[in-house]
Formats: sequence, structure tokens, C-alpha cells
Amino acid sequence: MTATVRPLTADEIAADAFLALLWEAAGVDTDALIRIRDVELPTMTVVGTVEDGRVLGFAAFGADAHGADRAELHYIAVAHEARGTGLGSRLVDAARRADPTRPLYASTDDDAVDFYRRLGFVVSDAPDDPRWPARQRYDCLLEPLGDPAEALTTTARNGGRD
Repeated sequence: MTATVRPLTADEIAADAFLALLWEAAGVDTDALIRIRDVELPTMTVVGTVEDGRVLGFAAFGADAHGADRAELHYIAVAHEARGTGLGSRLVDAARRADPTRPLYASTDDDAVDFYRRLGFVVSDAPDDPRWPARQRYDCLLEPLGDPAEALTTTARNGGRD
């Protein structure tokens, strides 16, 4: 899959198919999904890939919900038929590059913890979450890429080998 990761439009986010994908990310009832779509997502950066007018994957990220000095990956999901294509890692990369000087945080459960580990996140046990009382929760933290200007300087100094 080589579709470009780009900001999603309001119309793409409003589509019924997007709501189904948001359910994959949030796992909540329809009323809560609509609240997330209409209230939370407009405060975040939402990127994804679209093929034949359908969103195949998306990530919603922004300020940390707990006030920490880090970016937070609030929601991420990839359609079943697009899993295993690298789209999920490209979405995480887009979130990381949007704020390369701060760590990227995500919260997850057993369903996705190995995905985050494969991408280099440091994973630790998290407190129980009352929204999912029967599920083990994990905090995942990915170190920042660093100062983009410094990275360019280092690459130039090394003759483009970095």
C-alpha cells in the first residue's frame, strides 16, 4: 500500500464508514462515537489514507490529555483489509513527525500492545481503566525524533549518511 498519509477532510471524517473505523479505535457505543467525532476530533490532528473514497486507516493525535509534555496518539485504526501493509506504522510515523521534539504517548490493551512494541515504544503496565474493566491496559512511550534542524545539520555533516 503506497497511498499517501494526509490530513482527512471534514467530509471524510463525517462518513459512515469512518464511524465504523473509529469504533475499531475506541470500542464505545454509537452515542460516544458521535461525541468523539463531533467534539474531540476537531481539537486534534486527524490524518489517514483514502482509497476509492474510503478511509482505510487514520490516526488522531495532539496534546496529551493529562497535561504532560508529550504528544498523544488518541486514536488509531486500520481497516481489516489494510492490516499488515505497514499503514499503521506510517500513521504513527506521521504523528511522531508532526511534533518531533516531544515523546509520543499512546494507551492500549493486549490487542495492540505488540504493535507498539514493534515500533519501538517503551511499554509499561497502566492502571485499570473503568471504561474497559476486564482489560489489561498499557502505557506506551516513543522517544522524540529530536530537533529537526539538528537532524538536518547532522545529516549534512555526515555527507547524507544519517
